[in-house]
Amino acid sequence: MPKNRIIVVLGVLVALQPFLGFPRVWEMFFQVIVGMLIVILSVWASIDKYLTLKAKAQRRQVYRHKEIEIQEEASEVQANNQDRQ
Repeated sequence: MPKNRIIVVLGVLVALQPFLGFPRVWEMFFQVIVGMLIVILSVWASIDKYLTLKAKAQRRQVYRHKEIEIQEEASEVQANNQDRQ
């Protein structure tokens, strides 16, 4: 299940707790636990997004570097072929 859906489900559980008939102490305990889970999931989603973007940027750099190397090799081969003729 995606992190966003989990956060929404936890939020709905917190909203429904007063109507579920749990003792007040249990409600407070669940609210603290669910609140901490929401914070952890939100931070985790932010970190995951940052790392994904960073990995994509690194892949683009590697691709560009390989592309430049291929172009340089091709131009060297052309220069060598022209020198031989």
